[in-house]
Parts: sequence; C-alpha cells; structure tokens
Amino acid sequence: MTEEEADIRPYTGKWTEDDLELFGAYEKLYRIVIEGRSFWVPENNCVLRSCQYIEMYERALRMPWRDYCWNNTDGCCEMTYRESPEGPLLVGRACRTPVRPGMELVKLPKGGRFKP
Repeated sequence: MTEEEADIRPYTGKWTEDDLELFGAYEKLYRIVIEGRSFWVPENNCVLRSCQYIEMYERALRMPWRDYCWNNTDGCCEMTYRESPEGPLLVGRACRTPVRPGMELVKLPKGGRFKP
C-alpha cells in the first residue's frame, strides 16, 4: 500500500440531506492533518468545506463562517498548507483549494481554531 492509499478509505455510511447539499455524494474519505491533528474528510471538496465537515461531525473546530465569502472574491480564507507532509509550504484560499489525501494545514484561515 502506498502512502497516498493509506490516506484514503471508502465511505460506507449513509448521507443525510445536509451531507448531499454541502459535500455532494462522496464515496471516499481523505485523511488530512490540521495543525498536527488528523481528520477524515469527504473527497471532491475544497478545504473550507472540509473544515465545515470537521466542525459538524467531529466538533473539533470553530470557524467564523459568516466572515468567509466562499467564492474567492475577498481573500478572507487564506491559509498555509502543504499538499503532502514533505511538500513545500504554500499559501492559498481555503474556498478554492481542493482537499487532497495526506494534505497538511499548517495554519487555518483567519479566525479558525480548535475547540477547547
């Protein structure tokens, strides 16, 4: 099994209406790391949607959702990340950056934090 394959697992649950509306009909979960903590998130979503999934289902994050434009117009969701653990540090917008298996978010978008 490759390192990337280890960061992908099938989703075998049922989708709620909220799941379908927010995340689409996903079949795989990707493991990502946020500031040192590991989470599983749906494929085919941007990082901002993935953070929303983590907040909804893991109750681990708090994000100021009303402060984000969601459509790449204001630059309000800038984050620092790596596409892989050994990759270079990159800066991008969470509303436009697709989530990838093994991705590491080094710094959440402004206002994002872990719940105590």
